[in-house]
Amino acid sequence: MKVIIAGGGTGGHLFPAVALGEEMMRERPDIEVLFVGTSAGLEAKWLPKSGYRYELFEMHGIRGHNVLERARASVEFVRAIGLATSLVRRFRPSIIVSAGGYASASMAAAAVLTRTPLVLMEQNTRPGLVNRMTARFAKKICVGFSDSVPYFSSAKVEVTGNPTRFQYRPDRSRQEGRQLQILVLGGSSGAHRLNIGAVGAFKICGKSVINWHVVHQTGEADEELVRSAYREIGFAAEVVPFIDDIAAALHRADLVIARSGAMTVTDIALGARAAIFVPYPFHKDQQQVHNARVLEKRGGAIIVRDDDQLASNLAREIEGLVRNPARLDEMGERAHQEAHPDAARHIAKICFEIAEKAAA
Repeated sequence: MKVIIAGGGTGGHLFPAVALGEEMMRERPDIEVLFVGTSAGLEAKWLPKSGYRYELFEMHGIRGHNVLERARASVEFVRAIGLATSLVRRFRPSIIVSAGGYASASMAAAAVLTRTPLVLMEQNTRPGLVNRMTARFAKKICVGFSDSVPYFSSAKVEVTGNPTRFQYRPDRSRQEGRQLQILVLGGSSGAHRLNIGAVGAFKICGKSVINWHVVHQTGEADEELVRSAYREIGFAAEVVPFIDDIAAALHRADLVIARSGAMTVTDIALGARAAIFVPYPFHKDQQQVHNARVLEKRGGAIIVRDDDQLASNLAREIEGLVRNPARLDEMGERAHQEAHPDAARHIAKICFEIAEKAAA
């Protein structure tokens, strides 16, 4: 069997694609998996180091750019469809999986043009543009959250959860007297406003921070800025540009402060951790707000707006939670009610069944 899995641009689309491919290779060692992305996305840095087979097309997203950039992106997209169609005819996959984002658009189009079975993965609660446009052509649509179901045909959609590359060990036991651990996550590429807001919040909290151990993932661009900011307030936080093993980091954490991309919400639910979400405020569809509400409705998270009062509002919520360890535990348990630990296996099973039916 041969499979093309397309997706990328950001870690929120790339890593679920990789997680699915890895699960397929575990289950069927003789399978050929080809990952497809763009030269402008995170996959251009990550895939060459992975050892996996991959193809990258030159393509940029269209939404939110000026007229000239949109025109260039449109030309690139048309060219990428031609390259993707040629790739399908050369590689002859049994199935194509679109993991979302602009990086998957050309392959989804090529699947339609070549009549190759297409499966969609939708990580966010509100579907992205590519999946909305190609849903009618898909054999199956695998969604990360039940809130996504109304946006698709009920005959095609299935709630599978979002596949992750890590095994989670939910554990609420804590050693008496140890430092409270707070994990700050800005997403795979960081989040400048959240980074500054979190440092500002810890400054407001003052002497309380002596009892906390903070790990702060900044993204590459803000690493030195955030490190310097902590030095200025006299707080020895552990500052890193990127966390490779997010499951281990969550296992050590008592509280997570984070953006609410779909995979961050998924990871927190799987890890059974209390969260304060600061959704990215400038997305047209407010995707991160809706993602965060999945856990907020369960009582597993608090949402804080990213505005001029971010630091003070964060400080208030942090201090309220750390004074009540029992509430942190309860929030983690409630968040875990949204977890789908077998998501990769579930989606792989769907893909195998569709490919085998098409070949019969």
